[in-house]
Amino acid sequence: MTPLGVVAMAGAALSVGALIRHPHRRQRVWGQCALSIFSWGLLWFAAASPFERLGMMNLPDHMIGHVIVMFAVPMGLIASSTLRHWARLLPVGWRRRLQRWWYLDRRVRIPRAVANPIVAALVLNGVMVASHLPRLFDAIMLHDWMMQWLMEPAFLLSGFFFFHYLIPSWPRPVKTRLRLQFLMVVVSMFEMLVMAMAMSIFTKTNWYSVMTLSSMPSMPHMPGMGISPATAFAHQQLAAAILWICGDFWAVPCLVLIIRRLVLREGSLMGALERQTSRLSSVTSA
Repeated sequence: MTPLGVVAMAGAALSVGALIRHPHRRQRVWGQCALSIFSWGLLWFAAASPFERLGMMNLPDHMIGHVIVMFAVPMGLIASSTLRHWARLLPVGWRRRLQRWWYLDRRVRIPRAVANPIVAALVLNGVMVASHLPRLFDAIMLHDWMMQWLMEPAFLLSGFFFFHYLIPSWPRPVKTRLRLQFLMVVVSMFEMLVMAMAMSIFTKTNWYSVMTLSSMPSMPHMPGMGISPATAFAHQQLAAAILWICGDFWAVPCLVLIIRRLVLREGSLMGALERQTSRLSSVTSA
């Protein structure tokens, strides 16, 4: 069992317990708890099920697991207000003391220079790029512990850090400025597009030598890929396509949320467009 597999099972159990103990099981509560349990299930599937073994032997499957852990799971757990529902497992007095300590009495706080949307975007994109550098990727695929204790937790934590500034977790609203939200999404989409193109269009060879190994000396229990360079390159192109398509699945809903927030702030979409146009014209004339 992998570390994230244990986390996923514990998280799902806590979410089920929170649903059982919730005093008001309204439709919203059922929906949020169901989303939380489903997200934990996705994490277990990507990090602890037999599919995780396939991801260590096949680049397209590896990319699917990457997408699930870094994007789908954090988005689902944040949107489902998982931590708030977990608080229902505590007695009322403990829960109030914990909330008071967190919001008022807590002395150690992350500096704003670190906990901000720009740093979150840099961390997410940095982890994404670094994990696909040939030397680091080969080392990860040859050593189980690097994937289980370093790379997969980095995927998950960087995803939480990033989407925390984009997705509301009821009743916590998103306080990030709309311009920063838009830049976070667009820049990340562009980075994923460039990386996918680099893996498929801008190269003619397979990047990862581990894909063509006939055996893995460090893991005798696990057979190597042992595929031809041409097949390895085809798998690399397919993985790049998965990464490219993934950008639409997470970015489009985020852009819809941002546009909706803009419309709510300005009163209408046309009003928002007119205001932005007037700003651009004033800057140009100046």
